[in-house]
Amino acid sequence: MPDRARPGAAGRVLDVIDELSMWGAWGSALCIVAILGLIVAEVVARNLFNVSIYFAWEFSAYLMGAAFMLGAGYALRAGAQIRVNVLLENVPKPIARFFDLLSTVCGIAIGIYFTWALAEMTWLSFVRESRSPEKSELMRWIPQFPLALGSLLLTLQTAARLGRLLRGEPGDDARLRIGQDIE
Repeated sequence: MPDRARPGAAGRVLDVIDELSMWGAWGSALCIVAILGLIVAEVVARNLFNVSIYFAWEFSAYLMGAAFMLGAGYALRAGAQIRVNVLLENVPKPIARFFDLLSTVCGIAIGIYFTWALAEMTWLSFVRESRSPEKSELMRWIPQFPLALGSLLLTLQTAARLGRLLRGEPGDDARLRIGQDIE
């Protein structure tokens, strides 16, 4: 993902986290394509054969959650997340840096808790062999696992962001954004 290798062990760790986030983004894209496939199949089945694919909406919901979480780390790296910069743009640079570092540390703390909670939920669903209450009766840990994985990727990318800020590098890489920014 980076256009140049960063020197040192810390730079290699940042590169690995960036690569993991890129894989998460690809997983997110595949989830979105799968949602499209399920919805198109449902529309075709209903209109041409007068039947419903009973699991289409359930699985689409699972895939939407997975798409959101798997892509979150990449979105953070690209600076594509929604963020209010009013404070950072209207205070002196040292104060803006302090608030950027503080918010990143808070993000790491929240991410660690969120990752732990999702991983525990996934593990308990696996151990208890919990199933979806829907007709599919899908094992719950299957759609929960990408949520925990995505949360882990986001937490790692937030820690990498802190590392970049401490190294004096920008926290975001605007070159990774796709499309136009709306400001």
